[in-house]
Amino acid sequence: MSALDLVLPTPRKLELSAVELALTPERAWELVRHQDLARSSFVKALFALRTLPSRWTGTVEKVELRLEAIASSAEHPGFQILIEEPREVVVGAIGKVWQLDIPFVHVDGPAAYAAFDEAGWVKVAWALRVLPFGERDSRVEVEVRVDATDDASWRRFEQYWLVIGPGSHLVRRTLFAALAREHGTPESREDERSLPGDTLLSDATGTLTHGVTIAASPAQIWPWLVQMGGGRAGFYSLDTLDNANRPSARELHPEMQSLEVGQVIPATPEGTDGFEVLAIDPERALVLGGLFDPEAKKQLPFASKRPPRFWQVTWAFALEPLDARSTRLHARVRAAFSSDQRLHAAWITPVHRLMETAQLHNLKRRCEGRARDGWRDVVEGAGGAAVMVAAMLTPFLRSGQRRWGVDEATAARSYPGDELVPAPTSHWTHGVEIDAPADAVWPWVAQIGADRGGFYSYQWLENVVGCEVRNAERIHPEWEVKVGDGLRLHPDMPPLPVVEVERGRYWLAFGAADPAAKAAGKAWVESCWLFFLEPLGSDRCRFISRYRTATSDDLGMKLAYGAAIEPIGFAMDRRMLLGVKERVERHG
Repeated sequence: MSALDLVLPTPRKLELSAVELALTPERAWELVRHQDLARSSFVKALFALRTLPSRWTGTVEKVELRLEAIASSAEHPGFQILIEEPREVVVGAIGKVWQLDIPFVHVDGPAAYAAFDEAGWVKVAWALRVLPFGERDSRVEVEVRVDATDDASWRRFEQYWLVIGPGSHLVRRTLFAALAREHGTPESREDERSLPGDTLLSDATGTLTHGVTIAASPAQIWPWLVQMGGGRAGFYSLDTLDNANRPSARELHPEMQSLEVGQVIPATPEGTDGFEVLAIDPERALVLGGLFDPEAKKQLPFASKRPPRFWQVTWAFALEPLDARSTRLHARVRAAFSSDQRLHAAWITPVHRLMETAQLHNLKRRCEGRARDGWRDVVEGAGGAAVMVAAMLTPFLRSGQRRWGVDEATAARSYPGDELVPAPTSHWTHGVEIDAPADAVWPWVAQIGADRGGFYSYQWLENVVGCEVRNAERIHPEWEVKVGDGLRLHPDMPPLPVVEVERGRYWLAFGAADPAAKAAGKAWVESCWLFFLEPLGSDRCRFISRYRTATSDDLGMKLAYGAAIEPIGFAMDRRMLLGVKERVERHG
């Protein structure tokens, strides 16, 4: 419970403004508790304008925003300090604020303020508080609460607030901006703080520091840092430049969660040189570095003697908890180099700024669970849409589209589930051969579904229509399908019940027609979808996707499940099969 809850627990209006300052909480509190916050001529002008009627009558003498100046008495009622606690003060008043010369009521203390309920008044209370923000900074907050003792007074206040509210917001923004300008924010002083790894390169010629605030705990962020690297999860930056155009991971990979001091994280997917792990402090700091001989074109151990021509760098990532909900991630690179490398340093500096900014932005999105579709997803989705349109415009090729990837004999065979939809009005049998045994393919196939591993297809297209899909990059054993599960296609559609599973071989989902709709002659549909693995030897198999649907004979169902579903299914299903093939063969 906050101090404000003691005097105004259920306000009709609540507003919170805040600023982070590069000051200790003790120093920030001393500043805001005793300093005149109305030193700004602009703020003074706004307050002078509002209090002009009161100054004419002599009830207000001057404009001052100093807490010591706030006082109320029976003779001169107004704002008063109701509660003062360590690094927090609550100020309140009871008045008819909509009047030009505001009449106030004086009450004796917080209990009397909370109990006051005489009709015709508005109660305004605000708290000024200073909270720790990270390890050495502070957060200054102003929380404003307003309530009325009756509905008529509240309506008058709302009309008043339409006029005065923008000025109130502007005053708070101006005050906070002045504090930030004068004393600095944690971000503006990022270069001044010491970070892990600084002492490892005491003669650094240059230092670049970046930071980002992430709505996650250090424990949630740390695994994303640990799995960085070429041939690992990438660097979450501009993959075209630093990851051979391979997309950086968008999920955590348990097999990449082990690092040791001395280990070298490859800088590129193909190479072995990269960044040596110099220090590990789990959930607090990861320090990478490298000593490079540009003449011999090789990496040396970081502690080695420097060659005549050299580059030596440290790259530190430090996690600073700010509060229970957020963490500041600091990233600092320090470099020392021989004099002949100055030209290289001149062009690499702006490139690093660009890459680091992108890395921290993308890390933030991943840690906060907001890693949405990237440009590759959009481009690939546009290509998938083109395939759909082409399939719709070529109905004379429909028979070939129905059996993409398999020959006529394979498509004509009987498969599990055929008896569930014996006379389909729409159907397809698609297949792809994969250079891996069926046992290696099964875990990928067994986690298909919108609420599990996705469909490995055109993710952007699926999300455009609200599927909320994220295609898996790894196997999640907890997602393996079993009888009784549901194959979910879209959050707004009922899932197809999983009716058969032969582990390592196939699984089948089937949605039966509504018997009441059938009996009443209403629209109905029934569908089955089979995911089937066929061994083709000890280290090769075929993955078959077989879909069959039957519908009632009305035009709407024929259009939806005939003219539309097959061309769309051809594009999406084909990409799903290739998506499984790519993942299996990439993971070996």
